[in-house]
Amino acid sequence: MIEKNITVLLSYILLSFLTTIYIFGFDYISFTNSSWLSTRDMTADLISWQYFKNDIWRFPIGNNPNYGIDIATGIAFSGSIPFLCILFKIFGNFLPSNFHFFSLWIFICFFLQSFISFLIIYSKTKSLVFSVVGSLFFLTSPIFIGQIMLHIALAGHWLILLGFYLEIKNIPNKKTFYWTMLISLSALIHFYFTIMLIGMFFLFIFNEYLINFNFKKLIYQTSIPTVYLLITMYILGYFEVPFTDSLAYGYGIYKINLLGIINPIFQSQSGTINWSLFLPEISVTSGEASEGFSYLGIGAIFLLLIGIFLIFKNVTEFKKNNYRPYFFIIILFSLVALTNKVSFANILLFEINLPKYIYGILSIVRASGRLFWPVYYLFFLGSIIIIYNKFSKKKSLCILLLLFSFQLIDISSGLKNYFKLNAFKKEKTEIDYLFWNKLSNKNQILKTTYLSNETHLLIDLRDGLLSQNFKSTDISTHGRYNRKAASVSRSKLYKAFDENILEKNTVFAIDNKNHLRNLKYLYENKNMGFFFKNNIWMILPGKKNEMTDFDKYELNNYDPIVLANEKKITLNFHNEQSVHGLGWSHNYFSPNPGIWTEGNLSTLLFKLDENTNADYTIKIKLGSLITKKNKPIYFSINVNDIIFKKFSLKSINDLSENLIKLKINKEMITNNICYIKFIINNPTSPLELLQSPDARKLGILVESIEIENN
Repeated sequence: MIEKNITVLLSYILLSFLTTIYIFGFDYISFTNSSWLSTRDMTADLISWQYFKNDIWRFPIGNNPNYGIDIATGIAFSGSIPFLCILFKIFGNFLPSNFHFFSLWIFICFFLQSFISFLIIYSKTKSLVFSVVGSLFFLTSPIFIGQIMLHIALAGHWLILLGFYLEIKNIPNKKTFYWTMLISLSALIHFYFTIMLIGMFFLFIFNEYLINFNFKKLIYQTSIPTVYLLITMYILGYFEVPFTDSLAYGYGIYKINLLGIINPIFQSQSGTINWSLFLPEISVTSGEASEGFSYLGIGAIFLLLIGIFLIFKNVTEFKKNNYRPYFFIIILFSLVALTNKVSFANILLFEINLPKYIYGILSIVRASGRLFWPVYYLFFLGSIIIIYNKFSKKKSLCILLLLFSFQLIDISSGLKNYFKLNAFKKEKTEIDYLFWNKLSNKNQILKTTYLSNETHLLIDLRDGLLSQNFKSTDISTHGRYNRKAASVSRSKLYKAFDENILEKNTVFAIDNKNHLRNLKYLYENKNMGFFFKNNIWMILPGKKNEMTDFDKYELNNYDPIVLANEKKITLNFHNEQSVHGLGWSHNYFSPNPGIWTEGNLSTLLFKLDENTNADYTIKIKLGSLITKKNKPIYFSINVNDIIFKKFSLKSINDLSENLIKLKINKEMITNNICYIKFIINNPTSPLELLQSPDARKLGILVESIEIENN
């Protein structure tokens, strides 16, 4: 028996190794080859690990302050697999500088995904061959393989399967202990698994309570895992981020579709993949095609249909109490995954308006489509075991082999995209190592001019961050971050730019062309170096004399935008050919156009055209403002550093036609360039007003600007 068990174990190790080779080939399986980790999320995971590995030990042990600086949240909120980060950091001094463990993690996931599914099926059937064939459905599951390309840490689906295995084995004296360890372990991998496992565990013990009505036992069983989980989260650093910042936009968007299990289209960060040779594409939203992707495969669809038919045929048997928690999981997890917006293909069937506090709580699981995974695997497990129980051993094995053959043929359309990482972008980028080495040796900090959790600069500067020796950077991406800290940091930076008081040993990567024009205007006559490398502009205080002729030539292309007379410009946050400069923030979640002032300073920069009269009026239209109840917002407007007008507004209705009108004489304006500063004395966040989790310090919403001759 022992020899048999060892043979099975070794067979699954070999199978997992071969599957890993299929995915990586021999080129990319190396622990030092990171070229395949090229999507935004993968790049963030890799850089987060590198900064964590090279840092000193801290407490909480997951803290990673050099990656993110003001918005650093630690590895708990990265996809870097905290458990492995901590494990390999112990040996960091003995590892190559470019070492990573992500290919090892994928091998571990292949092994545990297939082996644990085998153990579950074998525990119910005692048939070795049948269990091996059944486990292949799990090994090749589209939602499992798909996560390799989307979020590597979320390839740990074996955690869900291990939860089902613990419940099926049902060891009374140790079950709570095992569940406690599993839930705590999941928090060291990815918190979405923790949410799923907590939900599964609570439903299992709630079912026990409905049978024995032992309230004392219920309290004990819920308390132990909760306490240990909270301790684990504290040690790792989960509580470094305020609870309100765990609420995120996306619930009702990143969800499943009613046709998700038969829709083969998967949207990853590397492109679109069709997982079926037989079934057509179904039109769904991008959120449903990515986080809500739940295609079963043609073989698994038939498997499920057979399982459902056999359940209805033997409905009395399945009314037993031991099946009830599984039906609880299917119903409740499916409802949360569907969200309050239920769609059938590209048709929104209905939407339930949720109270904002309920919506806020559900926003913790912004990518709610992931919560369908336990249901997905129950479809596999339940159908496979039902088929075995309702047919003879020979017939059940033949049925399963036939269905898996259909499955493999169907999903081969998707699997081929993963052969030697075909679907990954592995473009070789040319990098000026001499420039970056010189830059990073003299300057230890790399910052962006717009601190954001969604910065495009992370990809643009990937090789510079990985290959060089910047001690810290705020160019980063996190699962959750401190929004208030980010807003305050941006405001301080723009004040520092305005006052020309900048940190030493710091390189600033310019986020957008509007910032570039603004900074060029501010520092035109000061000792500020502007450098253009790899399609990125950077500024270095005190290095103007090191600019090349190429840098100077390119910089000449960025003069202020000309604001034509009588032509209204509607401000859009992402328009890089606009007049807004520093200190602005988006207005994504409002039907109104315009952009918000953020923090204490926001700027507009433009050039007057030749048709503008000597006397003219600048008309600035406001769309809204934010202020505390019955208290005004105080702000002033400077034109070319002359205090022009002061305001105290409780509502934009205090302004005629919602307009701020500035009457200007051209004699005030040097070189026809107009530089307007909004100085906000008391910006307020929607969070302070209990309107939303948005902690940005906002002031006024500026819709448009227009020049009118007097």
